[in-house]
Amino acid sequence: MLARVVALALVAGQASALTLNPLRLFKRGEQVAGLNNLLARRSVVKYADKAVGSDVTTKALEAAILAPNHFLSEPWRFYLAGPETKAKLCGLNEDKRAMFEGVPEWLVHDLSEKLGLEDHAAVSCAIQNFMLSLADDGVGSKWMTGALGAAPEDVMACVGAPDGEKLMGAIWFGYPAKDLADDAKSPPRKKGLDGVLTKCA
Repeated sequence: MLARVVALALVAGQASALTLNPLRLFKRGEQVAGLNNLLARRSVVKYADKAVGSDVTTKALEAAILAPNHFLSEPWRFYLAGPETKAKLCGLNEDKRAMFEGVPEWLVHDLSEKLGLEDHAAVSCAIQNFMLSLADDGVGSKWMTGALGAAPEDVMACVGAPDGEKLMGAIWFGYPAKDLADDAKSPPRKKGLDGVLTKCA
């Protein structure tokens, strides 16, 4: 059976279980025609005043949990912030409050670690899947870690994460002030492919 269940905290704050169907990932009618999500996905900090549909967010979460994970450890934990939780998160750093309040959606993601670096890598893959799926639908995102300027335990307290989880960061997302495009400029890679690839005999 392809349907899977993931614990998703719809933080405002009560938690609920959603049944997620990976088959929905392949329904492409809603996606932005011709957009290459690998090229279009860039960190976005300026957003339009337009709500992201729950179907778009759920599809992105379905993509996230399809990430490779050793022995199906499924180490990711997601907390989708509602209005009350957003207000708490925005209050964590007064110097950045104005910027934080301009972010339409927040997804805090934690790690329930059992297998060390294996689990850390799996959550990172899940985050990339989430952001690429959003880009498919023209939704911009930014993965925030230390730049939040708040202690990890304070962020986790805002979403009600239990003891034992480790903060991996927060994803900002929403429709960008400027539409995503394949020709968006990305920071130049200093090493390039030649600087990191060794072709072994």
